[in-house]
Amino acid sequence: MKNVMKMNVDFLNGIGPARAKKLQKIDICSVEDLLLSVPKYYLDRRRITRISEILAGSDVNVKGGVISTEFRPSRSGKRIFHVALDDGSGILDLVFFHSKYIRQRVYGGVELIASGSVQFWGGGLTMTHPDLAFPDKNGLFNFRSVIPVYTLTAGITQGVMRKIRQSALDAASGEITGIFESEVLKKYNWDSREEILRTVHFPESPEEGERARRMLALEEMYLYQLLLLKIRQNAKLFKGVDLSGGFEKVRVFVSSLPWELTQAQKRAIDSLREDLSGKSAMRRLLQGDVGSGKTVVAAAGCVIAASADFQSAVAAPTEVLAVQHSITFDKLLKPLGIRCEVITGGTGAAKRREITEKLGNGGIDVIIGTHALFEEYIEIPHLGYVVIDEQHKFGVEQREKLVSQRSPRPHMLVMSATPIPRTLAMTLYGDLDISVLDELPPGRGSIVTQVMGKEMKKKVYDILHERLKQGERAYIVYPLRESSENQDLRDAVSSFEIIRDSSLGKFGIGLLTGDMKSSEKLSVSSKFASGEISVLVCTTVVEVGLDVPEATVMIIAHAGKFGLSQLHQMRGRIGRSSRNSWCFLMADSELSSEAQERLDVLSQTLDGFRIAEKDLEMRGPGEVAGTRQHGTPVFRVASLVSDMVLLAEARGIALEYDLSKGLPEECRFRFGEIDVPGV
Repeated sequence: MKNVMKMNVDFLNGIGPARAKKLQKIDICSVEDLLLSVPKYYLDRRRITRISEILAGSDVNVKGGVISTEFRPSRSGKRIFHVALDDGSGILDLVFFHSKYIRQRVYGGVELIASGSVQFWGGGLTMTHPDLAFPDKNGLFNFRSVIPVYTLTAGITQGVMRKIRQSALDAASGEITGIFESEVLKKYNWDSREEILRTVHFPESPEEGERARRMLALEEMYLYQLLLLKIRQNAKLFKGVDLSGGFEKVRVFVSSLPWELTQAQKRAIDSLREDLSGKSAMRRLLQGDVGSGKTVVAAAGCVIAASADFQSAVAAPTEVLAVQHSITFDKLLKPLGIRCEVITGGTGAAKRREITEKLGNGGIDVIIGTHALFEEYIEIPHLGYVVIDEQHKFGVEQREKLVSQRSPRPHMLVMSATPIPRTLAMTLYGDLDISVLDELPPGRGSIVTQVMGKEMKKKVYDILHERLKQGERAYIVYPLRESSENQDLRDAVSSFEIIRDSSLGKFGIGLLTGDMKSSEKLSVSSKFASGEISVLVCTTVVEVGLDVPEATVMIIAHAGKFGLSQLHQMRGRIGRSSRNSWCFLMADSELSSEAQERLDVLSQTLDGFRIAEKDLEMRGPGEVAGTRQHGTPVFRVASLVSDMVLLAEARGIALEYDLSKGLPEECRFRFGEIDVPGV
């Protein structure tokens, strides 16, 4: 017998092939998809608002009498049906673009209740395609008092959405399989999952609807925690490479450094040593703000591996970052006799052959590279330790490729310079152990961040001139590479030409954009690092990969066009020495309230974790943690912003109950194909 919940929606009453195709556009294919697409909010018809008290943008219920109806032409020539509704305090214009059914029931003298969103349109307040309720023959309004409001797609109305939910609930009645154990349901005062689903779609009150939604959100977080626990459980089954023979050398490495490690770095290295003993393969996330010293921690692992006669691989998402790492690792490790090499997509054929030969005969201890490391021709015979930097730029399958086919397994450290709130990190990376570098190395200069309008441009460039005279360097960032007809913004290429020909030109001006050839990027980056050029005009390609201590000025043009975490990452290119630094956020004359809020937050704090919390609140988890295809779970019900308080409860339930119950099928349905080995 087929499971009704998994069946295609087109078998339900009220849904044919054409309507099913429209629902697919909002990711509704099965009955379960339909029932887990919960209302955005509820309209409570028990609360009537006087027309004179309505504000634009509000969702309200209005009760009154129709005083007139008429068709008016739109700009495109279409006839639009307008209804004037009077409640004694004022008149509201009800607008219908599709009016065949409406005009048969709505005419002068009719009493009704209209429910919907009110906007300022056509010179006054209007309610477009409201939900209508009419009195019965006794003049009484007998209707459902709480109306669910759903996400729509073209050609399907709110009324249809409610009817097909009712049809789905009727069809699936008695066949809705529970996710939680019965004692868990009782703890939260529910009898069954069917009761929860009926309540979320047709509650007696908005509060009851929200209580049901939160239970479904808890259910979803519980399933994801089960998945992460299963991955962790399976990972412990794989014995890791025993690198304990290299522990003594790491003490020599730490004592040889010309600076004192922070306590956070020391804790992270202690965790590495414990993980690398070989009991099971390490899977650790090293998370830290820009400039917190993650590279030194990663290098300590390379020291341990090399001293135990094993090789390390360090993967970076861009050539600029890979080359920067090769310079840094070589500087840190060469004094200990550890041999490093870099390979990227731009490495020539002869050099590639030389590198692969050296890898094969043990002539390279640490191989650093881009996605080229994952190519079939790269063989690392004695791989014991893998570092994945900017891990959200790599897919799960990619990062596992280097370790999954080996026994014993190499250890894996994934790093992220994008601060992620701890609760979100637990959700996204619960399959990994987590180390956090929450302090910056001592001796850093201050960073002043200021929001500047166009009238302050001369002041900004006066400061820039002064810093360049002192032998310091600067970044000037633009949102676009070249000018666009669609956006009235200055671009990097034309601005580079203007700046090069200005008085700044004597300091040396370079251009760096994402679509330049690899050799060109590396050339201009090297010239900027060496001081041959002092001003780098660029796009967001500088977000990661450049470590130039002499850079003390960052000017971000059209700063309101960038995301909060992106702005913070770009600011992280300065303030990397004992010198004081300045970040100028050049604001356009017209800023949205959200853009203004982003700039205000950045100007008030340097704390990447506080910024990440605010970014999560403003933009949601997908943008904070990385793109969907790189591992951010797409929750159907739960919000990683408003439902984070449920995470601890979900994890507790997952730890208490059977990990295998319904896991593969339900998790694949919720979170897509699971491409992590062992699940």
